[in-house]
Formats: sequence, C-alpha cells, structure tokens
Amino acid sequence: MRILLAMSVAVASLAMGQEAAKPVEVPALKSYVWVKEGADKQDVFMQEVAAFLEKAGHFYLATCEEGGARVRPIKYTFIMDNKLLFVTSSKKEMYVQLLKNPKVEISRTAEDKSAYLRYKGSAVECKDADVKAQLLAAHPSFGKNFGEHIALFFVEPEMVGLFPMKGGQAKTKIFTK
Repeated sequence: MRILLAMSVAVASLAMGQEAAKPVEVPALKSYVWVKEGADKQDVFMQEVAAFLEKAGHFYLATCEEGGARVRPIKYTFIMDNKLLFVTSSKKEMYVQLLKNPKVEISRTAEDKSAYLRYKGSAVECKDADVKAQLLAAHPSFGKNFGEHIALFFVEPEMVGLFPMKGGQAKTKIFTK
C-alpha cells in the first residue's frame, strides 16, 4: 500500500513540473472538390468523401482482369461534379483494363484508423481539355511523370460509404442514373 501511495505522489509531483500540453495546430487543407456543373449540384456527402480522401493522400483501386482482381495505390486527385477523378498513363496495363472492364472499387482507411471508405463505380475516361489543364495546373508533377500519355478517369459512383471501425453509424449513398 505504501509503495502504491509513494508511486502516486511521485507521478503527481512530476506532472506538476511539466508545462500544460499545447493544442496541436492542424494546417487547413485546400479543397479538392471541383464543381463544373454548378455549386447547387454538388453533393454534401461527396464533399465529406473528398475531405476523407484529401487527408489520406492516396487510395487503393481494384480493377478487374480476366484472371482476377488487381489492386493498386493511386494518388488522390479530385472529386469533380460528384465523381472521383484520378490519373494514370495510357501506356500502363491499368489503362487497358479500365477500357475493357470499367467496373472498379476504391478503398481507404482513415489516417487515424477510425473509419474506412468504399467507393464502387465505373471508370470513364475523361477527355475534357479544361479538366486536364486544371489538373495539370494543380499537379504539375503529373505532366512530368506521364507527359503525352497522361490519362484521366472519372469514377461514376454507384455506391459510396464511410464506415466506422468501432461502433457508430455508417454513412452510405447509392447513386442512380
């Protein structure tokens, strides 16, 4: 009992000599939600998905191949008009796979491990020069890495969900055309 009391006093006296913990400042993240069709058409849930992906920095993209599934890490880019936009090269296997079978699924766990994202849909190649120019202005490294072979894809959402890891209510949305 005396040992327990002595330990409690020692811990309390150490704590008194320390400075109070200062709150950690988190830099504001720039928005990766682009709206071309009009702000009134932007989905609030997709803004939350964009914020989730923005903090994560990348996601895992599953594509279909004749022999099975392929999963790759992809650097997160943007959500534009409620569709995820990502970049690849027209010289990669993934490009051919997406054209052959556009069904994809995206997954990512939150940085703090509190939740995970599932985003299911169809990849559609984006040939819009304005979107490409806007993307390259925001991420010049894509132009350096992919050059003339840069390929942009939108993922038309079918189902998007944010699921808590421990309890809590999942948020999902089914998209209809």
